[in-house]
Parts: sequence; C-alpha cells; structure tokens
Amino acid sequence: MGKNIYLSNREQVIFNMVSSVDIAYTDEIRDLFPDLNPHQINKICHSLSSKGYLHRLKKGVYLIQKKPSDQPVIENPYKIALALFKGYIGFSSALRIYDLLDYEPFTIFVVAKNRSMEKRLGEYTFKSVAMGKRATGITYYKDIYISTVAKTFFDCFYKPQYGGGYSTITEALYDADMDWNEFTGYFELASSSLCQRTGYVLELFGDETDKIPEEVLQYFRKRIKNNTKLLPSGWRTGKYMKPWMLLDNLGKENILSWWHHG
Repeated sequence: MGKNIYLSNREQVIFNMVSSVDIAYTDEIRDLFPDLNPHQINKICHSLSSKGYLHRLKKGVYLIQKKPSDQPVIENPYKIALALFKGYIGFSSALRIYDLLDYEPFTIFVVAKNRSMEKRLGEYTFKSVAMGKRATGITYYKDIYISTVAKTFFDCFYKPQYGGGYSTITEALYDADMDWNEFTGYFELASSSLCQRTGYVLELFGDETDKIPEEVLQYFRKRIKNNTKLLPSGWRTGKYMKPWMLLDNLGKENILSWWHHG
C-alpha cells in the first residue's frame, strides 16, 4: 500500500484488542473503552479502515485484516455472511460445511426470515434468501449457525436453484447422514406440488442407490394432489409421470448426471 499505514497510539491499542477475532463490532469496542464516546470510536474505526487494518462490512461491523490491505482478505466467508445478514448458513453453503459438496462455492447463502439481499465482497457474493416462517431448523456447528442436515435438504428441495440444482442435491444426499423423520416433518405445511417434486426425485434417486426408506416415499405419495411440473418455470414439454401427477421437464439423466457419468 502506498499510503500511510502507521497507527496512532490509540489506534494501536484498539487494533491490538480486536486483532485476535475475525469481525469487530463498534458496540463491543465501546464496551472495552468506556472512556471513548461513540463519535470517537467511529472516527478511529474509520481511520483504521482507511489504512487497511479494518474493512467495513456494514454500519458498525468491520472485518479484521491481519495485515493492512486495500482489498478484503477473506479467511472465513461463512462468519462474514452471518455478520452481514441475520439468519443461518444454508443451501449449497451448508452442504459444503457438512462436506457434502466437493467444491468451494463463491456464493455464500444465508437463510433469513424477512429480506432477500445480496452483497459482493472480494471474490465472494453473499446472498440472503428470505424464507419467512420456514427459517427454522438451526444448529451450531463448526462455530457457526447453520441449518441441520435434514433442514438443509428441505431448503434445497424447496429452492433447488440455491442448492446447486437437483444433480448437486442428489449427489450430496448420497453421503448424507439423514434424519428422515426430521426431514419429512418440514413438509407438513408444504404444498402438494413441493411434496410431489421431492418425492419424485427421491424415488428416482432411491431406485438407483437403494438409499431412500420406503416409508419416506409413502409419505410423499400420500401428498399427491394436482398436476405439477418438476421445474415450475421450466419447459412445458417433458415426460409426464402419472404416479406422481408430475411433468418431468428436466429428465432423469440431468437429475442423476453424477451417478450416470461419475
């Protein structure tokens, strides 16, 4: 960096106090330094940010830089996501944390209650997905709040575009340690269309892998009600699967591409 990165005595004291954590909050700094008023704290944080020691994530929240840098140095994108948005890590991000995804996604998903938002930081995109009353099923794992394994898969079937699509979801399911009672419990208030789509995909997956309990498939069969499409906004052409009253407008080869070409 070609600018002044030297710290004043007060800046040095404050930075030393927060440098052991990943993220600093001005409210917490204020508690540590009660002799400083909010304006002074904000001014010091702004100075530390301009010198590259902090990177502002949002009002009152800063990413700690171990070495001064113009660009944010992201070591734990999941903690940053939860500092940006109120909620829990979900969808493909949760699959990755549970080691059910073999690549590192550069979009980090947070399941939120009310607002869907997006923020770009460094090479990452942080996205909150509003799920309303479905923003439940949380556990604490690897020092972060995350959906349980069963809730992760419910969320992925509910919004498969955020789970990497059906091929990614079924591949992750192959190695998952699933609580099927918990999983089906999340569908109690779900639409018949969601149950039909989920049941159909699980049946295809189970026919190939023998990993889906019959009682789980029976649960979804009892929820069949009206004609629906596998991809609601997808093509109107495909193969109609009468037992599920569902138009498969994606195809088995695409749903289980990892199985057939792995």
